Amino acid sequence: MQLNHILRTRALVTKNDSKLGKHWENAKDNLLCGDEFLDHGFTRPKVLILLPFRSIANRAVNRLIQLTPGAYKVNVEHMSRFSDEFGNHDDEDNVNTQKSSKPPDHQALFDGNVDDKFMIGIKFTRKSIKLFSDFYSSDLIVASPLALLKKIEESKRDKEKNVDYLSSIEVLIIDHADVIAMQNWAFLTSVLEKLNCIPSKQHGTDIMRIRKWYLDGHARFYRQTIVLGGYANPDINASFNRQCVNYQGKVKLICQYKGVLPKVSGQVRQIYQRFDADSVAEADNARLDYFVQKVFPKIKDSDEGGVMLFISSYYEYVRLRNFLKSQNASLCLLGDYTEPRDVTRMRNWFRNGEKKIMLYTQRFHFYHRYKIGGVRNLIIYSLPERKEFFPEVVNMLEGTDDMTCTVLFSQFDQLQLERIVGTTPARRMITSEKGVFVFC
Repeated sequence: MQLNHILRTRALVTKNDSKLGKHWENAKDNLLCGDEFLDHGFTRPKVLILLPFRSIANRAVNRLIQLTPGAYKVNVEHMSRFSDEFGNHDDEDNVNTQKSSKPPDHQALFDGNVDDKFMIGIKFTRKSIKLFSDFYSSDLIVASPLALLKKIEESKRDKEKNVDYLSSIEVLIIDHADVIAMQNWAFLTSVLEKLNCIPSKQHGTDIMRIRKWYLDGHARFYRQTIVLGGYANPDINASFNRQCVNYQGKVKLICQYKGVLPKVSGQVRQIYQRFDADSVAEADNARLDYFVQKVFPKIKDSDEGGVMLFISSYYEYVRLRNFLKSQNASLCLLGDYTEPRDVTRMRNWFRNGEKKIMLYTQRFHFYHRYKIGGVRNLIIYSLPERKEFFPEVVNMLEGTDDMTCTVLFSQFDQLQLERIVGTTPARRMITSEKGVFVFC
């Protein structure tokens, strides 16, 4: 679709250029009183593709080149440089050895160059595709949210480094949105805020050929946004609702889930405890209060140890860490920013019982997918976004036949809950009068 839009736009501009060249006097009158030659935005780039890793960008760009009609790709410029910067040059044997113990989905996602700071402009001409073209002369920009955010921050410090090339984006594609959410969705929302803004200065565009909706500041209402990912979460939904405002409306695919409980060891008793929250804004406070009053006293009074607390967000992790430290809890941490040199030490402390409680974050598991030893009591403080994480973490439990996993949830966790227990059971658990549910 994005390729079709670029080629059709280019064909229209070329056609109008030809008309203007042959019939300038007549065309001049049309320019002043009609819409026939209104075929420009403020700047040339019309399509923006946001991706999480260079390896995914590598596949996307190569696929675009394959799909481009032969007449437009007689020559692909700078392909060698592209392969050097976006290809995978790790030693294959070492990579395969490292990843052999990881789940297949992890191996597929992290295969190749996983650098998350990249940006490349692509220009389509009559007979060639030019990679690494200047952004203002590009038709298509492929970038990571992090790289674009850095450009935006630079433009705030230095007015000469503006990001006006984002002013005329007509097709936005956000692919692997679930992976971008694991990186930092706030980066992406900051990028969306800068799309389709009035540029800070003119960039050589013939103002007489700029479409009216650009001049009126309505370009965002004409932009088509496509969000692709493995699942929806509150952050993705918020951007969909607030920042995707095409005047023709929007469409969302809603899935019915069967859940992943059959993948959990049959020896584990799962206890789901629902807590009440008055609003989304109060849910985090309500979760912590419930943990402090109902769950922590049982941990505190136990001498057993081996307690893992799984947390889905860094904000919750910080609050829980601070509370446990205030209680002088025997604590070790595997969080978003744990230094690699500390990971082995933390795992050994927990496995050997030197530390009784481990805080383990979703993002840490996303990047590493370790199997943590020594887990005897698991508490899912907040449900994981990715459904495959739930059986992986629960199946870390080891030891006695009476293994228990406690899961905390509220009515605002339905998206995560339905991916784990199934859509129909999740609705029942959210609306039921009772607040405790047991799965064996």
